[in-house]
Amino acid sequence: MAPFIQSATLLYLFHIGMGASEYDADGLVSKPEIKAQELRVKGADHSVLIAKSAYYPQLAFNAGLGSNYYKTSGFDAESFGKQLKNNFRQYLGLSLNVPIFNRFSTRNSVRSARIDRDNQVLKLEDAKKSLYKEIQQVYYNAIAAESRYVSSRQAVASNEYAFRLTQGKYENGKASITEFNEAKNNLLKAQSDMVQAKYESLYQNSLLDFYRGKSLDF
Repeated sequence: MAPFIQSATLLYLFHIGMGASEYDADGLVSKPEIKAQELRVKGADHSVLIAKSAYYPQLAFNAGLGSNYYKTSGFDAESFGKQLKNNFRQYLGLSLNVPIFNRFSTRNSVRSARIDRDNQVLKLEDAKKSLYKEIQQVYYNAIAAESRYVSSRQAVASNEYAFRLTQGKYENGKASITEFNEAKNNLLKAQSDMVQAKYESLYQNSLLDFYRGKSLDF
């Protein structure tokens, strides 16, 4: 009975106009491909900022240490350690780069970064639309599967009543063996259809849970 109770809630949400949209929102949040594309959009945003940074002046600081040793053939030279000490030097420096004109290189880089960012946004929207369609299809499949399950339960109840009635008639000589077997076969088929419908409903409901970020549990 558990799957029927779960799906009855799903049917209720469907009838009051909720259901599918709730699953859409959950699915969009939890699906890895959506998260991955959202990260690509954020990366493209940063690329635009990096490209625009070339418009601004750049101040650089540099520093260095150095020394050297030399010896000329045929002449006396100071020791290696003394030369390193005497020739030791150091420096500090600042450089300011002010962009004035670079043949529109920065402008083109910014435009290219913006185009890439727009493309990533379009890909994100396409991914959301594709996932939305998937969730819609699974949702309506679950509704249809639950409807078949409810119908199959009703069919079993109806065929059980018909079988008991025919069985009573057969035992009292008012129904033939053919009628008895036909009623029995109809009941068996209805029971088999109900089992199939039950597990189909379980499967479709589990798929819905999967789109909400839950693990598949059959």
